[in-house]
Amino acid sequence: MGENPSREDSTSVIRVRPAREADIAAVAAILVEGFRSKFEAAFDERVDRAESVVARTLALGASRGLAGLFVAELEGRVAGTVALRRQSDPDVPEWDSAGILFSELGLWGGLRAMFYFSLLDQPCGRQEVYVSDVAVAAPLRRRGVGQALLHHAEKVARTWSKSALVLDVTAQNEAARQLYRRLGYTEQRLRRSLLARWLLKEGEWVRMRKDLT
Repeated sequence: MGENPSREDSTSVIRVRPAREADIAAVAAILVEGFRSKFEAAFDERVDRAESVVARTLALGASRGLAGLFVAELEGRVAGTVALRRQSDPDVPEWDSAGILFSELGLWGGLRAMFYFSLLDQPCGRQEVYVSDVAVAAPLRRRGVGQALLHHAEKVARTWSKSALVLDVTAQNEAARQLYRRLGYTEQRLRRSLLARWLLKEGEWVRMRKDLT
């Protein structure tokens, strides 16, 4: 997939491209920064290991070219990231990812993190592309990076011959919901989990969908 330049003013250009192995450290840092509260809940006092866990887990996919992972570049650096998944895409072998958690967090810490993350996993249909891990580096937010990533997601979905994009966003994240609505996503349903509310301090997610015409 080629670069997708998105000009936001006369001095800066956002380019979205497939992630490369050299991007892994930057992507891991952006994801941990963007989803800090989730990593704190899952890793507890070992949250300092979050970037290493994410980077090592991403590296497992390097052999297949980090398929589905894209980054946005702005001002010569990785500014944001998005992950796209199809129902037919192979998962990272559970034992490999579990091994990383155990080696970084210990047996109990690894089991805890696996359980917490399992609460966030959601399916998608055969004609859908699931959008996740939309995150932008803090110094470069509010400059169109997130919008550029989502526009690129639409192009990828069409290339994959899919008919819709779907995602889940926490109900309390009104800023993200407004962005998605502006880009043509509609809210489909509300999912509640008392267990997730207790453990993750977030118990409601909104499934949003954008049909591609």
